[in-house]
Amino acid sequence: MKTKVIIELAESYLKVGIGRRVAVEPLASTEPAVISNALSLILKQNKCSKNFDVFVVFNRNKITVRRVDLPSQDPKELEQMLGLCLVRQIPYQKEEVCWAYQNLGFDGTNNSHLILAIALKNVFKNIVNAFIPINILPEAILMSSQGLLHYVAEACKDKSLLEGSYLILDIDANYSDLVLVHDHKLGSSVVIPQGAVQLKNEQEKEKFAIELKQALVALNNEIPEAKCDRLFLTGAAAEHLVFIESVLGRDFNLKAQYLSSREYDTFISGGLKDISLSAVMGFNSQIAKDDIKFIVPELQIKKEMKSKVQQLMILGVLLVYILISLGGIALLRLIQQQLYSASLKGRVVSLAKETKDLEDITEKLKIARQYVDSKSSVLSSLYSLNRLCPESVTITNFNWELQKSLSFRGYAQQIPDILAFTNTLSNSESFKGAQNRYTRRRKLKDKDVVDFEVVVK
Repeated sequence: MKTKVIIELAESYLKVGIGRRVAVEPLASTEPAVISNALSLILKQNKCSKNFDVFVVFNRNKITVRRVDLPSQDPKELEQMLGLCLVRQIPYQKEEVCWAYQNLGFDGTNNSHLILAIALKNVFKNIVNAFIPINILPEAILMSSQGLLHYVAEACKDKSLLEGSYLILDIDANYSDLVLVHDHKLGSSVVIPQGAVQLKNEQEKEKFAIELKQALVALNNEIPEAKCDRLFLTGAAAEHLVFIESVLGRDFNLKAQYLSSREYDTFISGGLKDISLSAVMGFNSQIAKDDIKFIVPELQIKKEMKSKVQQLMILGVLLVYILISLGGIALLRLIQQQLYSASLKGRVVSLAKETKDLEDITEKLKIARQYVDSKSSVLSSLYSLNRLCPESVTITNFNWELQKSLSFRGYAQQIPDILAFTNTLSNSESFKGAQNRYTRRRKLKDKDVVDFEVVVK
């Protein structure tokens, strides 16, 4: 399971939440190299592996928040209408800003209520330039105000106090964030330019009191139906609880309650009491699907490229695995064939030794067959030839080949005797196809005889 890492970049501190732990590293400046080194040091000290999801929390004092009512319920249409009315909400060109929104719901009559958050693209440069060198790409960029809601929801033990509407005042080092929560959602938010550092000065305290009163009035006017009777204090507000109660008691019917957690108490015991970790801890506990999330084009492109590279690497590894598997299967089959061939050769050699005696017997039987078979036996042929040969014909030579041909030579007194003998042979069963190859006269002991040769095919 991936570890969730929450990073909040303040003016002089880098706040990092890793699981349930929180670490803070002072920053000499907000240069990308300084941020990269500080983040790398925190991750190394906390022994974080590469298997984590990074979420960046943007300070509320760098974001413009507006509550917008639009006459539609369709998400696509709402987004188009927000893009058109965006330029009327800020003194910047549309191309200079990044914006995101949260739909708070339809009022049942005419309008959808939305929270619109706007930030200059320039303020995202440090994030892009600081994270890319250390190969970290955030999953999303969140707004700190919504982290306060999650923190209060977890830190407040009496959940009945969270029903209806309530206020949250979070005091950070150099600014404070006053949040109105209505129906468990961010109703609106106002930045107060004084923080824990400024509240140490009496003159700044008076300014803070004036700003807080004006912010409370503004929030009440934005959502008149939100009747709040409680204000939760978070962050570095613990030391200023009495002061804030005195401000609220004069003109507002609000009860102040400071909320803390075991993790936060452990952290401030180390000495850092003038910074707020509420947003980081809140997002550590929960990131809601409908939380405002900024999309930075540069980070989106880098993330998509990284995803494509990972997909290509996975595909390459898969192809290599397939090729290795196919090669292994082919090699295995080749080895099996070679083993089978060697086995067959061994069986041939073994059988050859066992069948040698049989082959000798077979050869002897072939020879014996020439004399046993009455049709193909040479003795049968000689017997038949002797029986058919007349007294006027004398056989002098006999040539016989098994299942091939039979020929013999001899002589007679007259040629008609030879022709008659040849016809007799040809008509017999044993010498069908007998033909006289030649005849030739010669002297034999002062007698004239005719030599001949007969062939039986």
